[in-house]
Amino acid sequence: MASHSPSADQAHSSMAPPPPPIESKKFDITSLMSPPDAVLDSFHHGNSVLNKSGGANGKQSSAQQPLPMSPPISPYSKPISTTSSTLPATPHSQPIKDPVLYPADEHSPASPPQPPLFAPAELEHQRIVDEHVRARSQSIFSGVTPPKREDYELVLTFRSQVMTHFTTNRKGWLRKERALLEADRRAGAQRYHAIMPAKPIAAKPPRSQRTDRISKPHATPRPIRTNATTVGTTPVRPVGRTSATPEPSRRVVAPNREDKDFNSLPDYCPPLNSLPNRSNSLKVDWKGQPIDLSSDPHASLLHPDELLLAGNLRLDCATYLTSKRRIFERRLQCLRTGKEFRKTDAQQACKIDVNKASKLWTAFEKVGWLEQGWVRRFL
Repeated sequence: MASHSPSADQAHSSMAPPPPPIESKKFDITSLMSPPDAVLDSFHHGNSVLNKSGGANGKQSSAQQPLPMSPPISPYSKPISTTSSTLPATPHSQPIKDPVLYPADEHSPASPPQPPLFAPAELEHQRIVDEHVRARSQSIFSGVTPPKREDYELVLTFRSQVMTHFTTNRKGWLRKERALLEADRRAGAQRYHAIMPAKPIAAKPPRSQRTDRISKPHATPRPIRTNATTVGTTPVRPVGRTSATPEPSRRVVAPNREDKDFNSLPDYCPPLNSLPNRSNSLKVDWKGQPIDLSSDPHASLLHPDELLLAGNLRLDCATYLTSKRRIFERRLQCLRTGKEFRKTDAQQACKIDVNKASKLWTAFEKVGWLEQGWVRRFL
């Protein structure tokens, strides 16, 4: 067979032997655990156990895994003292005391006593009363004796005792209040008399339609009657139904009286020679054809510039003089009351068109006639 040939044996012998299986390395469980903390107590056997464990396994543990570094021990951390008398005393068994946060210095002088945060009620009441007595005005007590200090303190210290009396005897309190309520009702009944109810108004029966009444045809309208019917020679008014509402009285219209009586008004106007020395100093714009005042009977009382102003405003001389005196009379009244003289005052003073009165105010203002100095002399 080919398997037993010398060439096959030589090839089989030339192959390397298979490697041995690799064993997995086992981890020690102690390498995953933290070292035990040192117990600070006064038991003797605890220290010995730690020393023994550290001495027996110290080298082995340090060889396998180094211990982590621990923080330094606080100087105030001391072994806990035991109260058991059976345990032997050790030099480390000392009582633990908390450090004093603020040590008291025996040589330092004592701090002065601090005042309380909130003043007592009596002192606060005294302060309030003192401030009120100093601030109050004596003029409000004219003819009346002012309150005393004790009165103010009584008001501040007053406390209601209603709930105290109510909780002491609730049934007695209710009886007392009910008696007061009934007495008040009796007093009110004696003061106000009962009002008698109004008599009911009987409804009127509906009007029945008469069946025997004959209706007239409405084909022919009735003739309109006149206010008076003449019988013979004496007019007789028809007797009709009188109305409960009286006829309104007819308003009597007064005849139209023009405002031209300038002699009945006081003359507070500035002198005519006070107008500026220039022609047409009182000129104003007015739409309309001016009138000729050369033949007016009162033309001699006006300045030539005033004649042009009155003619442009279509005012005769008497109406112009009357309006002029009314304007300066109102100017004096405004000066007495300390009021500024405006166009509306001139319009209210005159009895002509408000637009013409406004133009008169503008013309007089332009030449300085409305200044206070011209009417101050009449105060």
